[in-house]
Amino acid sequence: MATLPPHLRRRPPPEALAWVERTLGTGTHVTSVRRLRGGTSAAVHLLGVSGAPHGLDAVVLRRFVRTELTAEEPDIAEREVRVLDALRGSTLPVPECLAADVTGSECDVPAVLMTRVAGRIELRPRDLSEYLRQLAAFLPALHALGAVEGLPAYRPWFRARPFEVPAWSRRPDLWLRANELASAPPPDVTPTLIHRDYHPANALWRYGRLSGVTDWVNACNGPPGNDVAHCRVNLSALFGIDAAEEFRVAYESAAGVSQHPYWDLVDALDTGPPALGQWSDAGRTDLTDDVLRPRVEAYLKGLVRRLS
Repeated sequence: MATLPPHLRRRPPPEALAWVERTLGTGTHVTSVRRLRGGTSAAVHLLGVSGAPHGLDAVVLRRFVRTELTAEEPDIAEREVRVLDALRGSTLPVPECLAADVTGSECDVPAVLMTRVAGRIELRPRDLSEYLRQLAAFLPALHALGAVEGLPAYRPWFRARPFEVPAWSRRPDLWLRANELASAPPPDVTPTLIHRDYHPANALWRYGRLSGVTDWVNACNGPPGNDVAHCRVNLSALFGIDAAEEFRVAYESAAGVSQHPYWDLVDALDTGPPALGQWSDAGRTDLTDDVLRPRVEAYLKGLVRRLS
């Protein structure tokens, strides 16, 4: 089973905690530190605080500790701040940005300090149909906000790298056909704010209700169908193709629009086969390659059939 690298699991250093205390104001003290599970792009910790203004007793510190990521995307913290500011005042269950050190000059690395959203990641729901319905219902409300000035435009990730058929695949023809179909011109859409990484490990739950959506660093202006597609490809791996289809039907019912399979296919190539242990930190240690690989190719086969 894969484990998180040490820099994602390590406690924030004293200078990071001192920055939090200075930022929140005189008299603030960090009283506890707990790593939040599920994150792979940044180190995320829940900090208990005392003496903070406005009755704050806990905040979330997100530190971008992956140097290869910040080298490629030096504005990553700034982008998340811009998105959270755009979402402020909406009725969506998202955190609010309290402060940021976008260059890492005061904290140890680029960082965003935000409010805590109550809830936990749930990858073994008791009622899968209700779980899927609530995940789907979040997206039309997000997409109704429209485009956000200053955010980058959507672009498929897989086109920025050479296309390769997974070495384990016994169906290279399937992957090559998928790549061919994904090279067609995209459907016409009106770009709007999209999460760009919307999937179950970025959703929080409390008492059976969707209580929060986190990890907005990849948000951009793009096709609403991408958020649907990205959640579908993850659902197909986590729960199987039937769950991905049920989610699509729930989304189409909530949004009043049809999901174009082009976006599903492009995101399936964008996301690629899940890494072994991808969801282990969030509690799904049962998802071995023997489980995931057949699901990935069965999902892709269905998309290729629909678009062909």
